[in-house]
Amino acid sequence: MSIKVFSTGLPAIPLRSAANIFEEKYGVKVEITAGQVEQWLPNVLAGEGDIVCVGAEYMMDDLQEEHKLIIPDTRVTVGYRRSVIMVRKGNPKGIRGIEDLANRDDVKLLVCRGACQRGLWDDVASKAMVTDKIRRKIVMYGVGCLDTYQKWLKSKDYVDAAIVWNVYGVIWPKDLDVIELPRELQVYRSTNVAVLKSTKNESIARKFVEFLRTDDIKDVYRRFGWILPSC
Repeated sequence: MSIKVFSTGLPAIPLRSAANIFEEKYGVKVEITAGQVEQWLPNVLAGEGDIVCVGAEYMMDDLQEEHKLIIPDTRVTVGYRRSVIMVRKGNPKGIRGIEDLANRDDVKLLVCRGACQRGLWDDVASKAMVTDKIRRKIVMYGVGCLDTYQKWLKSKDYVDAAIVWNVYGVIWPKDLDVIELPRELQVYRSTNVAVLKSTKNESIARKFVEFLRTDDIKDVYRRFGWILPSC
Protein backbone atom coordinates (compact mmCIF):
# COMPACT_ATOMS: atom_id res chain seq x y z
CA MET A 1 0.00 0.00 0.00
CA SER A 2 1.27 3.48 -0.85
CA ILE A 3 0.06 7.05 -1.16
CA LYS A 4 1.50 9.98 -3.08
CA VAL A 5 1.83 13.55 -1.85
CA PHE A 6 2.54 16.60 -3.99
CA SER A 7 4.14 19.36 -1.92
CA THR A 8 5.74 22.74 -2.32
CA GLY A 9 9.47 22.92 -1.55
CA LEU A 10 10.22 23.77 2.08
CA PRO A 11 7.06 22.19 3.54
CA ALA A 12 8.28 18.91 2.06
CA ILE A 13 11.23 18.85 4.48
CA PRO A 14 9.32 18.13 7.73
CA LEU A 15 6.75 16.23 5.67
CA ARG A 16 9.39 13.69 4.62
CA SER A 17 10.32 13.07 8.25
CA ALA A 18 6.65 12.62 9.14
CA ALA A 19 6.20 10.26 6.18
CA ASN A 20 9.08 8.07 7.34
CA ILE A 21 7.52 7.73 10.80
CA PHE A 22 4.11 6.94 9.26
CA GLU A 23 5.65 4.27 7.05
CA GLU A 24 7.43 2.64 9.99
CA LYS A 25 4.28 2.70 12.13
CA TYR A 26 1.67 1.60 9.59
CA GLY A 27 3.60 -0.03 6.76
CA VAL A 28 2.27 2.46 4.21
CA LYS A 29 4.82 4.00 1.86
CA VAL A 30 4.42 7.76 1.38
CA GLU A 31 5.93 9.04 -1.87
CA ILE A 32 6.55 12.81 -1.88
CA THR A 33 7.07 14.91 -5.00
CA ALA A 34 8.26 18.41 -4.12
CA GLY A 35 8.39 21.56 -6.22
CA GLN A 36 6.43 24.66 -7.11
CA VAL A 37 2.71 24.14 -7.65
CA GLU A 38 3.10 24.95 -11.35
CA GLN A 39 5.50 22.03 -11.70
CA TRP A 40 3.21 19.33 -10.34
CA LEU A 41 -0.26 20.78 -10.96
CA PRO A 42 -0.55 19.07 -14.39
CA ASN A 43 -0.02 15.71 -12.68
CA VAL A 44 -2.74 16.43 -10.14
CA LEU A 45 -5.11 17.68 -12.85
CA ALA A 46 -4.52 14.37 -14.63
CA GLY A 47 -5.73 12.49 -11.56
CA GLU A 48 -2.39 11.59 -9.98
CA GLY A 49 -1.76 11.68 -6.24
CA ASP A 50 -3.63 11.43 -2.95
CA ILE A 51 -2.65 14.52 -0.93
CA VAL A 52 -1.36 18.04 -1.53
CA CYS A 53 0.67 20.20 0.85
CA VAL A 54 1.26 23.94 0.32
CA GLY A 55 2.76 26.83 2.26
CA ALA A 56 -0.10 29.34 2.26
CA GLU A 57 -3.87 29.23 2.46
CA TYR A 58 -4.33 31.22 -0.76
CA MET A 59 -2.49 28.47 -2.62
CA MET A 60 -4.91 25.85 -1.32
CA ASP A 61 -7.81 28.22 -2.08
CA ASP A 62 -6.82 28.02 -5.74
CA LEU A 63 -6.62 24.23 -5.68
CA GLN A 64 -10.02 24.07 -4.01
CA GLU A 65 -11.99 26.78 -5.79
CA GLU A 66 -10.36 27.28 -9.18
CA HIS A 67 -9.39 23.69 -9.89
CA LYS A 68 -11.90 21.81 -7.68
CA LEU A 69 -9.18 19.31 -6.76
CA ILE A 70 -9.42 18.79 -3.01
CA ILE A 71 -11.94 17.42 -0.52
CA PRO A 72 -12.66 20.58 1.52
CA ASP A 73 -13.33 18.91 4.86
CA THR A 74 -9.87 17.29 4.82
CA ARG A 75 -8.07 20.64 4.66
CA VAL A 76 -6.02 21.30 7.82
CA THR A 77 -3.11 23.42 9.04
CA VAL A 78 0.00 21.56 10.20
CA GLY A 79 2.04 24.57 11.33
CA TYR A 80 2.95 28.21 10.77
CA ARG A 81 5.99 30.13 9.59
CA ARG A 82 6.92 33.63 10.73
CA SER A 83 8.49 36.51 8.83
CA VAL A 84 12.08 37.50 9.71
CA ILE A 85 14.97 39.43 8.20
CA MET A 86 17.69 37.23 6.72
CA VAL A 87 21.24 38.62 6.76
CA ARG A 88 24.66 37.32 5.80
CA LYS A 89 26.39 35.01 8.27
CA GLY A 90 27.86 37.08 11.07
CA ASN A 91 25.71 40.07 10.04
CA PRO A 92 28.63 42.05 8.55
CA LYS A 93 26.41 45.07 7.84
CA GLY A 94 25.19 45.18 11.43
CA ILE A 95 21.54 45.21 10.38
CA ARG A 96 19.25 45.55 13.40
CA GLY A 97 15.75 45.76 11.99
CA ILE A 98 13.32 47.09 9.41
CA GLU A 99 14.55 50.66 9.94
CA ASP A 100 17.98 49.73 8.61
CA LEU A 101 16.44 48.05 5.57
CA ALA A 102 14.38 51.16 4.88
CA ASN A 103 16.84 53.94 5.65
CA ARG A 104 20.40 52.78 5.06
CA ASP A 105 21.83 53.46 1.61
CA ASP A 106 24.29 50.55 1.87
CA VAL A 107 21.64 47.84 2.28
CA LYS A 108 20.25 46.01 -0.77
CA LEU A 109 17.42 43.51 -0.61
CA LEU A 110 16.26 40.21 -2.04
CA VAL A 111 12.53 39.42 -1.81
CA CYS A 112 10.26 36.65 -3.03
CA ARG A 113 7.48 37.35 -5.53
CA GLY A 114 5.88 33.93 -5.71
CA ALA A 115 4.53 30.83 -4.00
CA CYS A 116 4.10 30.93 -0.21
CA GLN A 117 6.15 34.14 0.19
CA ARG A 118 4.21 36.08 -2.43
CA GLY A 119 3.60 39.56 -1.04
CA LEU A 120 5.46 38.85 2.20
CA TRP A 121 7.77 41.84 1.86
CA ASP A 122 4.74 44.03 1.12
CA ASP A 123 2.93 42.79 4.22
CA VAL A 124 5.91 43.50 6.47
CA ALA A 125 6.79 46.85 4.88
CA SER A 126 3.16 47.98 4.97
CA LYS A 127 2.87 47.19 8.67
CA ALA A 128 5.88 49.48 9.23
CA MET A 129 4.58 51.98 6.63
CA VAL A 130 7.93 52.03 4.83
CA THR A 131 6.84 50.42 1.55
CA ASP A 132 8.32 53.06 -0.78
CA LYS A 133 11.66 52.92 1.02
CA ILE A 134 11.80 49.13 1.03
CA ARG A 135 10.78 48.88 -2.62
CA ARG A 136 13.69 51.09 -3.66
CA LYS A 137 16.12 48.72 -1.93
CA ILE A 138 14.99 45.60 -3.81
CA VAL A 139 17.60 44.46 -6.34
CA MET A 140 16.63 40.81 -6.79
CA TYR A 141 13.50 38.64 -6.74
CA GLY A 142 13.12 34.96 -5.99
CA VAL A 143 10.17 32.74 -6.87
CA GLY A 144 9.43 30.40 -3.98
CA CYS A 145 11.56 29.51 -0.97
CA LEU A 146 14.14 27.32 -2.68
CA ASP A 147 14.68 29.74 -5.56
CA THR A 148 15.03 32.62 -3.10
CA TYR A 149 17.60 30.65 -1.12
CA GLN A 150 19.56 29.77 -4.28
CA LYS A 151 19.59 33.42 -5.33
CA TRP A 152 20.81 34.30 -1.84
CA LEU A 153 23.79 31.99 -2.28
CA LYS A 154 24.65 33.48 -5.68
CA SER A 155 24.38 37.14 -4.66
CA LYS A 156 26.83 37.50 -1.79
CA ASP A 157 28.52 40.51 -3.39
CA TYR A 158 25.42 42.66 -3.86
CA VAL A 159 22.52 41.47 -1.66
CA ASP A 160 22.70 42.17 2.06
CA ALA A 161 19.35 41.08 3.45
CA ALA A 162 15.99 39.52 2.63
CA ILE A 163 12.53 39.22 4.15
CA VAL A 164 11.81 35.50 4.45
CA TRP A 165 10.45 32.81 6.78
CA ASN A 166 12.04 31.96 10.12
CA VAL A 167 12.64 28.36 9.03
CA TYR A 168 15.46 29.48 6.71
CA GLY A 169 17.60 29.91 9.82
CA VAL A 170 16.85 26.39 11.02
CA ILE A 171 17.23 24.63 7.66
CA TRP A 172 20.27 26.57 6.35
CA PRO A 173 22.06 27.89 9.47
CA LYS A 174 25.52 27.88 7.86
CA ASP A 175 24.49 30.31 5.12
CA LEU A 176 22.64 33.03 7.00
CA ASP A 177 21.64 34.64 10.25
CA VAL A 178 18.14 35.72 11.21
CA ILE A 179 17.03 39.03 12.71
CA GLU A 180 13.66 38.77 14.44
CA LEU A 181 11.02 41.38 13.71
CA PRO A 182 8.99 42.94 16.52
CA ARG A 183 5.65 41.26 17.05
CA GLU A 184 3.70 44.08 15.43
CA LEU A 185 5.59 43.53 12.15
CA GLN A 186 5.47 39.75 12.10
CA VAL A 187 3.49 37.94 9.42
CA TYR A 188 2.45 34.31 9.84
CA ARG A 189 1.27 31.92 7.15
CA SER A 190 -0.22 28.47 7.42
CA THR A 191 1.34 25.33 5.97
CA ASN A 192 -1.66 23.17 5.10
CA VAL A 193 -2.60 19.83 3.61
CA ALA A 194 -5.68 18.29 2.00
CA VAL A 195 -6.80 15.04 0.42
CA LEU A 196 -7.34 15.07 -3.33
CA LYS A 197 -10.72 14.15 -4.80
CA SER A 198 -8.91 11.85 -7.23
CA THR A 199 -7.36 9.69 -4.50
CA LYS A 200 -7.81 5.95 -4.84
CA ASN A 201 -6.91 5.50 -1.16
CA GLU A 202 -9.09 8.02 0.65
CA SER A 203 -9.14 6.25 4.01
CA ILE A 204 -5.34 5.97 4.10
CA ALA A 205 -4.91 9.54 2.84
CA ARG A 206 -7.23 10.83 5.57
CA LYS A 207 -5.32 8.77 8.13
CA PHE A 208 -2.03 10.38 7.06
CA VAL A 209 -3.53 13.88 7.27
CA GLU A 210 -4.78 13.12 10.79
CA PHE A 211 -1.36 11.69 11.65
CA LEU A 212 0.26 15.02 10.75
CA ARG A 213 -1.71 16.61 13.60
CA THR A 214 -0.55 14.21 16.32
CA ASP A 215 1.76 15.38 19.11
CA ASP A 216 4.77 13.42 17.85
CA ILE A 217 4.53 14.98 14.40
CA LYS A 218 3.95 18.43 15.85
CA ASP A 219 7.36 17.99 17.48
CA VAL A 220 8.84 17.14 14.06
CA TYR A 221 7.51 20.40 12.63
CA ARG A 222 8.79 22.37 15.61
CA ARG A 223 12.23 20.86 15.13
CA PHE A 224 12.36 22.35 11.62
CA GLY A 225 11.22 25.77 12.84
CA TRP A 226 7.47 25.64 12.26
CA ILE A 227 5.34 27.28 14.93
CA LEU A 228 2.40 25.41 16.44
CA PRO A 229 -0.06 26.49 19.11
CA SER A 230 0.54 24.95 22.51
CA CYS A 231 -3.10 23.87 22.86
